[in-house]
Amino acid sequence: MTTQPSHLRFSLHLFFLLALCAGNGWTQSLVIQHVTVIDATGRNPAPNMTVIIKGDRIVAITSSRKAHLSKDAVVIDGTGKFLIPGLWDMHVHGASDSRASWSHLLFLANGVVGVRDMFGPPDANAWRAMQLSNQDPIPTIYLGSPLVDGPNPQWPHSIVVTTAAQGRDIVDQQQQRGADFIKVYDKLSRDAYFAIADEAEKRGIPFEGHVPELITAQEASDAGQKSIEHLTRVAQSCSKDQAAIAAEMQKQEAIFRAPGATVSQKVEIGKQIIALNYRVIETYDQATAQTLFAQFVKNGTWQTPTLTLLHARLDDPLPPDDPRLKYLTNALRTNWDAGYYRNFPPEPRAAMIKLSHAEFDQSMKIVGLMYRAGVPILAGTDAMNPQCFPGFSIHDELALLVDAGLPPLAALQASTRNAAQFMGQLNRRGTIEPGKIADLVLLDKDPLADIHNTRAIQAVILNGKLFQRAQLDAMFAKAQTLIAREDNGAAR
Repeated sequence: MTTQPSHLRFSLHLFFLLALCAGNGWTQSLVIQHVTVIDATGRNPAPNMTVIIKGDRIVAITSSRKAHLSKDAVVIDGTGKFLIPGLWDMHVHGASDSRASWSHLLFLANGVVGVRDMFGPPDANAWRAMQLSNQDPIPTIYLGSPLVDGPNPQWPHSIVVTTAAQGRDIVDQQQQRGADFIKVYDKLSRDAYFAIADEAEKRGIPFEGHVPELITAQEASDAGQKSIEHLTRVAQSCSKDQAAIAAEMQKQEAIFRAPGATVSQKVEIGKQIIALNYRVIETYDQATAQTLFAQFVKNGTWQTPTLTLLHARLDDPLPPDDPRLKYLTNALRTNWDAGYYRNFPPEPRAAMIKLSHAEFDQSMKIVGLMYRAGVPILAGTDAMNPQCFPGFSIHDELALLVDAGLPPLAALQASTRNAAQFMGQLNRRGTIEPGKIADLVLLDKDPLADIHNTRAIQAVILNGKLFQRAQLDAMFAKAQTLIAREDNGAAR
């Protein structure tokens, strides 16, 4: 029989003693008492509760009448206030761009503790290693691959995939480089898309994003695409004339992109494409839609409608005194001022705006119907696109989800519980329960009485660290400083 050296036995005893002390209140705790807890599990709000946090975890939730607090606890009076889980924006851009670190501050100051970055860096592992030296608080980032698209991609720095073999290689490469998911886009061929789907399933990595132009929403769902963004191909897949419309759309777009197409031909084709989009709306079929929604439920196909983005495409200008505009760089403001259709000639511009209004109304209807059918929904904004403000716009998105027919609690869950479930992290985040990460938002007003009250933020807790109102205001001020510094650098 062997015995441990005395110095090792002493070290082990000390370790267990320290662990025992930590478990019996010897470490300083953060306490929020007399607060109404909206835990996002689906349970009713619980008034006059005390939430105890140690380190980065919630360790207890109890009635304030029964709570026993350690003498050195940091106590926050939550009387008349409401505690919700930290919010997630599940469709953003730029969060992994080192030039836009100011966006992290805007997210956190608006109660956004995590984001899903839909256009990640070429090497996620290298990016994460660089963040180890970052001293500023940042939201948790669920990081996608770079955008994976077909030939002649719309966006620079996309990964171009033209064959099935290339699609499989990209899935393997991006998984090895640490991407949390593969982002698919519009121009992928059918062979490349289904190869990506098959390889992603084999390797156990999700693929998410747009439904490509040559794929139907039904096919994407059956292929295992985990989320559909912006309702791409969903309205078309609710049409009783889906196949005929898709075939004609592909024909017209091929002619539009042909090298020899004249300007007059392109104008005429544009009119026909607009007419086809109206035909999608006019041929909506309730039975077809319900069959599609049942397929989404069966396959676990999540929807991120990004109603904020769809509303921005109505081209209603922001008022010049909108206080959020000061949190944009000059480059971003210039891009936003161009809008979606402002470079169009007057006639097609007016036609596109009119179509956008019709499509937005249709999208709102579809989101409400999907919710009632049990389709899982995420809250995302497409932040960094025109009128989609980092941080601020998640509150716009929640309000639009309620306008579409979700109850306030369901809208709140789309940005909390649902986000955690989607990422496979519901055991550690997304609701207010003992053992979960302490990512929380303290509100002055009840968000279930009026979803707009998610803006009434008194404090944010990120990984157990408290940021009170004055500190959140300091984040806004620092964001402005960083934006001015970026503008000055660009001007040189």
